[in-house]
Amino acid sequence: MGLFRRSAPVDLAVSPPLAVLRQTVTATVTGSVDRVRSARLDWGYTNFFRHRWAGHADSAAAQLNDDLWLLGEVGTNYGGDRDTEEWVSVTAVDLPIATGELTGGSYDFKVPSWAPASSREIARWSCRLTVDREGPDVEARGDFTVVVRPEDADAGDEPMERYDGSGETVIEITLPSPVYAAGQVVRGQITLTPTTDVPDGDLGVSWQRHRESHPLTGNPCTTAPVDGPIVKLGQGIRLRAGVPTVVPFDLVLPEDAAPTAAAVHSSMSWFIRAELFCAGSTGHMTERVRKPIVVVNAVGQG
Repeated sequence: MGLFRRSAPVDLAVSPPLAVLRQTVTATVTGSVDRVRSARLDWGYTNFFRHRWAGHADSAAAQLNDDLWLLGEVGTNYGGDRDTEEWVSVTAVDLPIATGELTGGSYDFKVPSWAPASSREIARWSCRLTVDREGPDVEARGDFTVVVRPEDADAGDEPMERYDGSGETVIEITLPSPVYAAGQVVRGQITLTPTTDVPDGDLGVSWQRHRESHPLTGNPCTTAPVDGPIVKLGQGIRLRAGVPTVVPFDLVLPEDAAPTAAAVHSSMSWFIRAELFCAGSTGHMTERVRKPIVVVNAVGQG
């Protein structure tokens, strides 16, 4: 629970403080406010993302005109990427006002089946109270945590993505499930099938996460995937045309992994990636592929 104003004469708390998808939570308002014109309760989430901020000269023409002025001007800023946040309203209700006074009460909200899980990278769920009155307005906020369990995930087997290399060796990542909890061990296997004879290769595997920002307004910011530490699976693996090689692996996801999520202004995606490097050869590109997975909250939450 948090208050926008220290002097707010009302308090707002949400229970339970931790909820799963499709669960009903309750906001309890205590205290009273007089001289009220209207009051509204707003359920939703604060969406965290990055955006491109434009400086005072954001066009090529303006920059050209300012080139001479800029010489020697330390600290001049033509723009950059910034962290920001926006409130996303899911449900808003007007509260009953009797003779200009708002008194305490309890109000329910059902967490949507599509709700992005709470995380510091994507979303903070809250209930907000706004009171319009004669005199200083009153605002209060109660936060709660939304978690996603394995049984809540809507996921299927997604195709492989090759994002580097020439495809001389076909790399296939096979997993027993597309859904994993934060901190869980991912057990799978990688199959290497060269399309032609290539030099012996070194194979590694790691997790990859990608937080993307896609604000509805303003300039989006391009973000790069983040790769986890590489687990080496083999060195000098013999690679001959048409001969598949199967390599099993165990990979631990971060315990604090932010769950897979799709919010209005940003999203979080997870992958298992494999990398094949032909040691001692400059004529063959490193092959990199990835397979999408869905990450949910750690086992025991919710």
